[in-house]
Amino acid sequence: MFQIRTIGKRFVVTKIAVIGGGCSAEAEVSRSSAAQVTQALERTFTVKYFELSQSIATELIDFAPSVVFPVLHGFPGEDGTVQGLLSILGYPFVGSDTNASVISINKALSKFYFDAAGLPVLPQVIVTQESLEADIIRVTESFGDRVVCKPMHGGSALGVVPLPSGGDVRKALTTSLVIDNTILVEPFVEGREITVGVLDLHHEQIEALPVTEILVAKDEWYDYTNRYTPGRSEHVIPADIDDTTTNALQTTAIRAHQSVGCRDLSRVDFILEPNGTFWVLEVNNIPGMTPTSLYPDAAQVHGISFQILAEKLVSSASRRGSDLGELK
Repeated sequence: MFQIRTIGKRFVVTKIAVIGGGCSAEAEVSRSSAAQVTQALERTFTVKYFELSQSIATELIDFAPSVVFPVLHGFPGEDGTVQGLLSILGYPFVGSDTNASVISINKALSKFYFDAAGLPVLPQVIVTQESLEADIIRVTESFGDRVVCKPMHGGSALGVVPLPSGGDVRKALTTSLVIDNTILVEPFVEGREITVGVLDLHHEQIEALPVTEILVAKDEWYDYTNRYTPGRSEHVIPADIDDTTTNALQTTAIRAHQSVGCRDLSRVDFILEPNGTFWVLEVNNIPGMTPTSLYPDAAQVHGISFQILAEKLVSSASRRGSDLGELK
């Protein structure tokens, strides 16, 4: 099935399928990421972009790729659905497997794994539409009204409502519930927005990318607009942080990545308090690859160009597929 040339015992990838888009609220972001990946890989391989649709399995079989590169954000695609399909079809693919994807996209479930690994996580209350009234009471009794409301699944800050000075918890939850029927509520913590990418290539030493601080205008936060509008945010790489804290953040990012079973790549988000205390917020198992995304910026500072990064990820998937007998 797969278009792979064999040199001795080494497999050489010739055809790559990049999957993006779909029907999630983050589909446009996914298409932007996928376009960047496609452009980078076209310099070396035969690459074809596939829009995520009900006919994706048939389209992949017709193309017969050596490796599949899912660049999907949100549901479906980042949640393990596409990863499960690719596993059934027998295609080596870039990124985490089905189980790690299911865990990573669920903010509360991933925090359970972080906590079990001894990593620092904030307390939480889970809110659903069905038990909204009782849950509002639990939230205010636990944290007061200075909270952050986050849709349980998905990313790009869609539906996230922070109340840094307190406010109408009911209204905030109602806004978040438009995006997801389950909401994670945490106490609001003043601090710096920090993220650390992890590169975990098959049969290579896992490593953390440089610590990145995200800066936005005063009284703003890293919402959807500030993430994807050029000039609306600044990525400080490496962050102006002491060596001890830097090492702790990088070590914790690797442990968070491993605790949920991610592979190839991930990006771990933190809040760093002024006193040096930090909290693990979530792990992104398919980090954005858009022109304004954090992961490729950190890789560039680390000495890995976007083209080389994309090629390394494809090579990792190919080697893993070879080990698992997926290359036929």
